[in-house]
Amino acid sequence: MSAIVLTIKNIFHGIVAVFMLIPILLTMGEAGDPNTPVEVYPDSDNPYITEYLDPDISAHRSGAGIAPQNTLMAFENIVAGADAIGVDTLEFDVQITKDGELVLSHDLTYDSATNAVEAFGRKNVFVSSITLEEAQVLNLGENFKGNGDYPYRGLRGDDIPYNLRVVTCDEIIDYIEANCGDKQYKYVIEVKSIGINGRRAVDKLYSVITERDLEDRTIWSTFAPDVSAYMKNHYPEISRTADAIEAVQFYFYYRMGWDLQDVNPSYVALQIPYGESAFDNLINLGNREMVNYAHKNNIALQYWTINNPDEIRHLTLAGADCIMTDYPQMAYETVSECR
Repeated sequence: MSAIVLTIKNIFHGIVAVFMLIPILLTMGEAGDPNTPVEVYPDSDNPYITEYLDPDISAHRSGAGIAPQNTLMAFENIVAGADAIGVDTLEFDVQITKDGELVLSHDLTYDSATNAVEAFGRKNVFVSSITLEEAQVLNLGENFKGNGDYPYRGLRGDDIPYNLRVVTCDEIIDYIEANCGDKQYKYVIEVKSIGINGRRAVDKLYSVITERDLEDRTIWSTFAPDVSAYMKNHYPEISRTADAIEAVQFYFYYRMGWDLQDVNPSYVALQIPYGESAFDNLINLGNREMVNYAHKNNIALQYWTINNPDEIRHLTLAGADCIMTDYPQMAYETVSECR
């Protein structure tokens, strides 16, 4: 009899939960109350929570709108134009190669960004399927479009400049640290590799970070829950962002008004979309109430990929901690207008 009663209770609780979720699902796109006051928590020890109206500007994929993404060329542009561009945080993606090198790449394959299909005579040239040396035949600027043109398309062999070839995480960070002068950039590094390759990438990235004493300036992230769990369990001293499951959990706790500390979150930031990146605000994650809820729980909100000046203004006024954008100079100038 007790088992039957328990089953009935579980079914009842499930039905109640569904009915509680319905109003949330129906109102996910609604804007927050513009009259909600900004809540400040001066005792926060989270370095990624910024002052109101002063969000960090992050070069998404190293500033993918102004140079080929995740290339040394893109980082050279950012570092050389540091004063005008106003970047605080450098965001890029890493994956593990066949020979265990940690290289910069967003997609799991090289197909869409490079001449990989031509070079290897097949589709689905996975980053993990070739060595770093083999990847040097690739032109990372092949499909970059700037001002209506493809300025680097067709470059092959020795005509491919070094700063448009596949580059390692070590090389990029060493270049930045050697050329940034007094400026200390923050890093947001996303592990794109999945499964066992994701865990290998995390091990390698941990070494890169700790060998350069960058623990206090680096957040690492992944959308893969198993890789996120590996980060959390093996290297808890490195700050991380919420994975996909944790982000959904955060959202529903916020909407229900529940105490997030009941689940003891171990991440320091959420990286979430807004506006055009969030299906034109089908889900509105950029309101002051949500920012206040995050800050109350000592969590920073970092928004991607924000390339619209109006959206940048909105998020700045809402209290966002970081604007991740393909056009960092535009974002910097837009944020400056809000102060």
